[in-house]
Amino acid sequence: MGDMDMDMDMSMASPTAPCVAENAAFLTTLAYCINSTCQEDNVPAWKIEKYWADQATGDPTVLPQWTYGAALANITQAPTEIWTSDQVLNYTALISRSDFEYQITFDNLFDWEEHTQSTYVIVIVLIGVGTPVLTYLLRQLPYMTQVADKIKPYLIYPSTVGTYVIRPIPGLPGNAPTMGQGLYIGMFVALNIVLGAVSYKGFDQPHPWGFTHPGEIMAYVGYRTGHIAFALLPLTVLFSSRNNILLWLTDWPYSTFLVLHRWVARVCALQAVVHSITLLGAYISTGGYATDVHMPYWIWGIVATLCLVILLFQSLLWFRTRSYEVFLILHILLSVFVVAGCWYHVMYWAGFTGIYEYWLYAVSAVWFFDRLMRALRVFKNGIREGTVVEISADIVRVDIKGVRWAPEASHHVYAYFPSLSPYRPWENHPFSIVHTSMLHPQLLHPRGTDGIADKGVVTSTNVASKEMEEGVSKPPSSHQDDPSEPSACASPPATDGISMYIKRHTGSTKYLRAPANPTTTTTTTTIPVLLDGPYRGNASAQILKCDRVLLIGGGIGVTGLLAWTDKHPNVKLAWSVRAAAAPLVVDLGAALARVADKLVLVGERLDVSALLAHEVSAGWERVGVVVCGPGGLCDDVRQAVVTFGRREKTVFELEVDAFTW
Repeated sequence: MGDMDMDMDMSMASPTAPCVAENAAFLTTLAYCINSTCQEDNVPAWKIEKYWADQATGDPTVLPQWTYGAALANITQAPTEIWTSDQVLNYTALISRSDFEYQITFDNLFDWEEHTQSTYVIVIVLIGVGTPVLTYLLRQLPYMTQVADKIKPYLIYPSTVGTYVIRPIPGLPGNAPTMGQGLYIGMFVALNIVLGAVSYKGFDQPHPWGFTHPGEIMAYVGYRTGHIAFALLPLTVLFSSRNNILLWLTDWPYSTFLVLHRWVARVCALQAVVHSITLLGAYISTGGYATDVHMPYWIWGIVATLCLVILLFQSLLWFRTRSYEVFLILHILLSVFVVAGCWYHVMYWAGFTGIYEYWLYAVSAVWFFDRLMRALRVFKNGIREGTVVEISADIVRVDIKGVRWAPEASHHVYAYFPSLSPYRPWENHPFSIVHTSMLHPQLLHPRGTDGIADKGVVTSTNVASKEMEEGVSKPPSSHQDDPSEPSACASPPATDGISMYIKRHTGSTKYLRAPANPTTTTTTTTIPVLLDGPYRGNASAQILKCDRVLLIGGGIGVTGLLAWTDKHPNVKLAWSVRAAAAPLVVDLGAALARVADKLVLVGERLDVSALLAHEVSAGWERVGVVVCGPGGLCDDVRQAVVTFGRREKTVFELEVDAFTW
C-alpha cells in the first residue's frame, strides 16, 4: 500500500463503515494486499496495524471486527482470482497490478502534496516567530547600529498612512501601522498568499475520489489553507499575550505585537474562509456536498469559520472604544468557540491525526501560560490597599503602599479594582507607575531651581528663540489660593510603594472617587487593589545610550516619563497640560523639582518642532526622544522625529509610550 501516512481522504466518516467492518471478504482482501505489497517497502508491523485501525473501514471511529493480524490468519489459502468492479466481493480476491499501480501513483502524489503543505506551514510559522528574533540579533552585529540609524527615519518610524499611528485613520475603522510594522505585515501577508497558492500537482488519471481536475486543485488549496489557519492560531494568541516569550527575547514593544496580533488574526481568518470556499466547490463537484453538509465535522467547521469572521468585525476600533469590557468578554468567548469548533471539526472528520490537534494544543498552552503568569504575578503582589486622592475634576491618584519594585523606565502595571466592579472582578487596566518616593519633597535633593512663569511663559527664555532653559508654568492663582485643592504636602508619608495617576473614563475607573473629608484639605478613600505587573513597555537600552534624552509628555502621560529622569545624566522634560489639570502640576511639584532642565506649560501646547530644533542646534550627536501622552501629541512627535532625522545629522532614537485601543 506504499506510504501509510495519508490523513486527508474523502472517504473519512464513510456511511458504509459499519458494513465494511463486518465484511470478512473485504477485510481479508485488504489484509492480503497489504501483506503482499508492504513487505517490498519494509513498512513496520506497528505502522500497518495503526493504518488498519484508523483507515480500514474508512471511519476511524468504527473499528474492523478483526485486527490486521487476525485478518491474515483467516486467509486459509492464497487467493488466485482478480476482482473486477462488476463483481460482488464475497471472497478473498487479488487486486490487479494496474489497479495497484493506479492507487500507488495517486498515493505518491498525495503524499507529495501533504509533505509540501506541511513544509510551507512550518516555514510560515518559523518566519512569523523568528523575524522579531532575527532582526534583534542582526542589530547586535558590528556596524549595524549605523545602518539602523540611516533607515529608521525612512523605514521604521514613519506611518504607512500620513501621520496617523496612535490616532485612528479618519473614516476607517482602525489605526495605521508604522512603516516598520508594515514591513512585517506586508512580508507576512505576501508569504501566506504565495505559499498558499503555489506548488500544486493534479492527478493525470480519473481521480479516485471523483474530483474533476479543477475540483481536485480546489481541494488541495482547501486542505493547505485549512492547515495554515490552524497553525496561525497559536501565533495569533502569542502576539496578544502580555507574557509573550518574544518580549523577553527581543526589544520589540508590546504595542507592536498587538498590531501584529490583529494582522495575523486577519490572515488566519482569510485562510479559513478560503479553506471553506474551495472545499465547498470541491465537494459540489463530486456531488458529496448534499450528504456531508449535514455531518458534524462540516457543521463544526462552519462554527469555527463564522466565529473567526465575527471576531474580525467585533475587533474593529469602533466596537473596542464603545465598550472595551464587552468587547473583551465577547472576544474571549468567540475565541473559545473557534478552538472548540476546530477541535470537533477535526475529531469528527478524521479523529486524532497527529497533526492538526497539536496546533490546538499549542494555542491552548500559549493562552493558559499567559493567564497562569498573570495569576502568579497577582498572587505574588498580594491584596494591596490603595489610597485614592482627588487631584482634579477627572484625575485621581492611587497610592499603594508596600510595593517595592525597582524603578525602571517605561514600566507599567495592570490594576484590578474588584470593589469598584464586583460583578466584573476580572476587569483591569494598564497604568504607568510613579514611585511614591518621588512625590515627597523632604526626601529630595533637587539638581536645579524652579523657574515659575505665568500661563506657559518660560523664565528668561522664549521657545521660538530656541533658547529654552528650565521652566515650570504656574497654575492659575485661584488654584494656588484655594485650600480645597490638594498639594504635594498632602501626600502620605510612606514612600515604600507606587502611585498611579488615573484619568476617569467610562469603565470601572469612573467609580474612582474619594469622598470629601471635613477634617483635612484633601479628599481620600481606600480601596483594595490587585496588581499584575510590572511589565516592560518599550525597551530603554537604546534611549539611554544617547547623549541627550528629551522627554515629551501631555496630560497624565507625564507619569510614564518621570522614571526616565533618574536614568540618564542629561535629561530634559517638556510637559503640557490643560488648564483644568493644573492641580496635577502642583501634586507633582516634588517630582518636577528633581528635573533640572524642564519646560512645563499649563493651558498651552508644546511646540514639538521647536523642541527638536533646539536639541539639534545644541550639537548633540544622538538624541533619545520619549513621548507619552494623547494620540495627537505622540503622532506629532513621531512626524517631527522623522522630519529632523531625514534632514539633520543628529541621530534620533524614538520611543512612543502610549496605551491604545
